[in-house]
Amino acid sequence: MTSKRGRYRAGEQTRVQLIETAERLFALSGYEGVSISDIRIAAGQQNASVIAYYFGSKENLLHAIFAYRLPDINADRQAMMLRTSSQGTNMTTREALWAIVQPLANSISPDNHYVALLDRLMETEILGRVFTTADPTVTTSGSAVNQSLNDSLVELAEDVRLQRIQIVYTSYLRVLAGYDRRGTRPTHAELSALIDGWEALLRAPVSQETLDAQKDAQLNPTPSSH
Repeated sequence: MTSKRGRYRAGEQTRVQLIETAERLFALSGYEGVSISDIRIAAGQQNASVIAYYFGSKENLLHAIFAYRLPDINADRQAMMLRTSSQGTNMTTREALWAIVQPLANSISPDNHYVALLDRLMETEILGRVFTTADPTVTTSGSAVNQSLNDSLVELAEDVRLQRIQIVYTSYLRVLAGYDRRGTRPTHAELSALIDGWEALLRAPVSQETLDAQKDAQLNPTPSSH
């Protein structure tokens, strides 16, 4: 069987090698912790200008990683969403969570460290810049399933809903990145158990303490700092 990399022309093979090497190093050490030289050496390239030739800059190389990985994840997620929409119903919270998590879990492999990369980039400014400049055709499914998740939780106050969704997003990236770094992929049973927890977090009753605190915040807003 011909490997994926073996089907590329020589120039494209070098480009893919640099993308996959950069992804692996960024996933291990973070974007700021890896230099252009580190990537070149790890990829076995002697030409000091090879990354500038193919990508122009380190940030463009990161952008290329997303362009390389997102189409498959987008297609996987769209297929899951289509199966739900064909039943003529809106996505439940659990279905939306599966559509968010399963494509990322499916991507984990010895030569694919996209999930661990996302985990490293989660709190960086550059992640937002990359996504805002990504091809919208490969980010539509992510936006759609995020909206479906929000729509399934409309009974929650907006600030509570957004806070809980952010906690879940941070959690599933950290958990899946852990699998990636251990060189394994979660089983269906493991993912189902994890989704049980994330669904429970999202749908937990709002305590009276939280309701009282929200009411107090509305009555006595904290002055914004400048």
